[in-house]
Amino acid sequence: MPHATAFCPANISLVFATYPASPPHGRGSLGVGITLSAGVVARVQPAPPGQPSRILVDGKPWDFPTVRSVLAELSPLPATVEIEAAFPFGCGFGMSGASALATALAANQALALGLTRPALGLIAHRAEVAHATGLGDVGGQYNGGIMIKTRPHQPLRVDPLPVIPQTLHFRVHGPILTSDVINSPEKLRHINAAGHAALADIAAIGSDLTLAGLFELSHTFARHSGLLQSPAVAADIAAARAAGHAATMIMLGEAVISTGPFPGSQPTTISFGGAALLNPTSA
Repeated sequence: MPHATAFCPANISLVFATYPASPPHGRGSLGVGITLSAGVVARVQPAPPGQPSRILVDGKPWDFPTVRSVLAELSPLPATVEIEAAFPFGCGFGMSGASALATALAANQALALGLTRPALGLIAHRAEVAHATGLGDVGGQYNGGIMIKTRPHQPLRVDPLPVIPQTLHFRVHGPILTSDVINSPEKLRHINAAGHAALADIAAIGSDLTLAGLFELSHTFARHSGLLQSPAVAADIAAARAAGHAATMIMLGEAVISTGPFPGSQPTTISFGGAALLNPTSA
């Protein structure tokens, strides 16, 4: 049976501010993100005759509304989607957005739909926004790299930041429910004020911006926005800083990213390629 496989990198948000829209699925975010070399692999094939669409995540059936919305908008044809995720969901690595975008790319190929890559990116973005699993990961994952988004209502448009890449180190403690944050007007008021201030600082620094400086600005954003609440995350940031590294919270998750190792951390590398098919449709 024909199938297709696509890869989408993880995305970590360092700074963000949201913008509203009507209808609500047009919402999105501005900010700074980094894509990682690991992420999501999605394999899609037409469902067996008479069978409904089915989604498996790491081998287990999962009711995944974001991915189901992607399938529903793409085609009435049922499909089987197998997702492998390199990072835990809900911990700030954009696994929902990566699943949506990788599924869109693979389903378009496997079902011979003929949609353009920008159309697929927007379908994935709308599905994530509609189910409050994120507001801006898909734009980063669509492009890849170290990037900044400054254009409201253009979720796939980014600009690369002139920052020299290096190996990063991360540690995950647990999830934060994204919908609890992005659907709270009071929380968004603090986040947006801190986010716009950080974006202004980044613009003022310009070409002198370094990765360490970006992480320091992100740490300030995490504190001023009220997002940095976890004692475990704060302790890891302090440990990394004590070792001479810059570190910050990964938004939105109880997780830490640093420019150098700290106790309990794992290394990761930056990806400069956006989501893409891994293989052509084959029997």
